[in-house]
Amino acid sequence: MSNRTLTLLMGFVAFLILLVGVVFAVAVLGGGDDDNAPASPNQDRPRSTSGGFCEAKQLIVPGTTPASVLDPIQVTDVSTSEYVVEIFGGLVTLDRDLNVVGDLAESWDVSADGRVYTFHLRDNILFHNERRVTAQDIKYSIERAADPRNGSPTVTAYLGNVVGVVDKFEGRANEVAGVRVVDERTVEIELIQPSDFFLKELTYPVSYVVDREQVESDPRNWTRRPNGTGPFKLAEYTPAQTIRLVRNERYHLGAPKLQEVVFDLSGGSIATRYQNNELHVGFVPAVELESFKDGSNPLAGEYLEIPEMATFYIQLNTSQPPFDDPNVRKAFAMAIDREQINEVLFYGALRVADGFIPPEMPGYTESVSAYKYDPEEARRLLQESKYAGNIPRVVLSYGGSAGNSPDILVAMQEQWRQNLGVEVELQVLDPASYLREQRRGEFQMSSDGWSADYPDPENFLGKLFASNSPLNYTGYTNPEVDRLLEQARNTTDTRERYRLYAQAEQLFLDDAAIIPTFWSVSHMLVKSCVKDYPTAPMTIEKYRYIDISRD
Repeated sequence: MSNRTLTLLMGFVAFLILLVGVVFAVAVLGGGDDDNAPASPNQDRPRSTSGGFCEAKQLIVPGTTPASVLDPIQVTDVSTSEYVVEIFGGLVTLDRDLNVVGDLAESWDVSADGRVYTFHLRDNILFHNERRVTAQDIKYSIERAADPRNGSPTVTAYLGNVVGVVDKFEGRANEVAGVRVVDERTVEIELIQPSDFFLKELTYPVSYVVDREQVESDPRNWTRRPNGTGPFKLAEYTPAQTIRLVRNERYHLGAPKLQEVVFDLSGGSIATRYQNNELHVGFVPAVELESFKDGSNPLAGEYLEIPEMATFYIQLNTSQPPFDDPNVRKAFAMAIDREQINEVLFYGALRVADGFIPPEMPGYTESVSAYKYDPEEARRLLQESKYAGNIPRVVLSYGGSAGNSPDILVAMQEQWRQNLGVEVELQVLDPASYLREQRRGEFQMSSDGWSADYPDPENFLGKLFASNSPLNYTGYTNPEVDRLLEQARNTTDTRERYRLYAQAEQLFLDDAAIIPTFWSVSHMLVKSCVKDYPTAPMTIEKYRYIDISRD
């Protein structure tokens, strides 16, 4: 996603908004639709209900406006994903330790050849309106995701290994042949190739279950009050003000401890509102970070540092001049002093990315390394390129709103000017236009990011850099990288897969189709009365674990 598709993330990937201490907004993907939000009479900023700030079972947190409608098959970004994972569910999910566990399915069997998964559904799973979920709902939801009329941007990337998904999405079949209903509580899913990470892919929202009756009875507006199976129900969505989720009392994995979660979308100073007991969760201003780390700040006891499986990067279009020349790409990579940017602008709040895959990701290989800051070598490479002395106009695009450009991009712009003598223009695009430009491959450079959708290196490498991936927006292609990624996808030996991914990662870093800049860290404040706050390094359904009680 990425995120949860960062995108993380990309389509995410396309991309996303990530909070990194200073609530550092990087890029947004998708296209929001306020017409799909239900009106609400409550126009006030959320405050704790009666009983006191730490007495009621109501959690109030800062939120971000969803970048797309609350439809699982349209999710490409972290901001939307945070709500969708709480409202909906799929066959399997990730627990707080990122292990795959059953959600709608209580168990599953795998055939000897690793190609057929048979899922056995729980007998107590209900939609929010208390209609029972059956195997037919599973099949319908995957069929709907693969229906080309619905235009899911992620279905082939995440479910393309299911027999028939690509055929239906490309109009060659009327159904997904690899999803078969055995009986009311049993469904089979057949894969094209055995996969060591298929169950992890199934935790991504595109495979979540939706209510066919609701979708077909009101296809335009059903996302205003979606009838999911998740631990929370959407009770209120007032754009730019509030999203309110209420407890699903009949949730099959156990009712949440909280009665409701209120996401405050209204903006303003998060730090001030946290100190005024208007929010249970806040973020540490980067300028004050050191006082929280050394314990001298009065609120240091409420500080949480959460390294995240998310990478910020500059994306270079290898089919567009001047970045069709690898020497130009390498020169731009070596001309950025990321250490200086992190220390001066963010007071060390981020982590300089020495590769693409973040350290928290299973399969992370420390020896894999991106280009280091070397302005002298950067100038030499630029002079050896075919564009020496004749660099065309260079534009770096980013998603956002009109106003001053982000400081991080301004800093990089100045470093390219000083170290290479190249003037880079910064161009802001509204989120929908940014996403269209990405998908069409019309950009030269872009500021992007990717947040883990599931804990496997395939999510970072295969999804973004395989030549045939629908999320590969850079136009990057390298036959050897493709060979390694394909070999990794087709082996079920986890250790061997990780070795192959590390080789592929080093090769594409050497080709400099992207410039990794920072790995994300969330610097949070959590009130002492908030118990069991999950610290997973990626988006999961977390609010069902949380409780509020005084010490």
